[in-house]
Amino acid sequence: MPRMNILNTVEQEAFESAPVFNSFQRKQYFDFPQAIQQAAACLRTPANQLCFLLSCGYFKASKRFFPTRTFHPRDVEYVAGWTGLQPEEIKLDSYPKGTSSRHREFILDFYGFKPFRPHGRPLLAEEIARQVRSQIKPKVIFWRCVDVLMREKIEVPGYFSVAAQILRRSRAITKCWRPPSSGRWTPPRERCWTTS
Repeated sequence: MPRMNILNTVEQEAFESAPVFNSFQRKQYFDFPQAIQQAAACLRTPANQLCFLLSCGYFKASKRFFPTRTFHPRDVEYVAGWTGLQPEEIKLDSYPKGTSSRHREFILDFYGFKPFRPHGRPLLAEEIARQVRSQIKPKVIFWRCVDVLMREKIEVPGYFSVAAQILRRSRAITKCWRPPSSGRWTPPRERCWTTS
């Protein structure tokens, strides 16, 4: 069976990129509480400070984390100007992965969210199974999964994490509904309806 895309290429790229803000949204999402400002001030390098603050703002808006290559220049300039950093002296690609992981943990904890692993997968398994059985379109299932994760205060992962779960469940249930090779159709067994 060929791999099915739930979102088209443009939609995938938009989902995997940091949100685009207008000037009002930029002020709203990059207005940091005192605890975030203090945490940023304690970081060693300007790149770490800037990436931490940008990650906080993007998470506040989308409940997701994004690679630094998707950070928008206007947002970088805005946050750097607000903090007094010089954006032209900062290389965003020098943001270490280990530091990024620690910052994620802090941001999740600060906003009261749980990481997608291990909390999100079991929750989505149930949600996806229910919606696939109701024959809801995969794109609608995808966006409902994002909504469920936000509602349950669980970090929203990248596109492929959610899409893979939807496709696996869709294939499992479709396989159960296929007629046997004899040509005689038999109803699905109870095992097809479990969420495992």
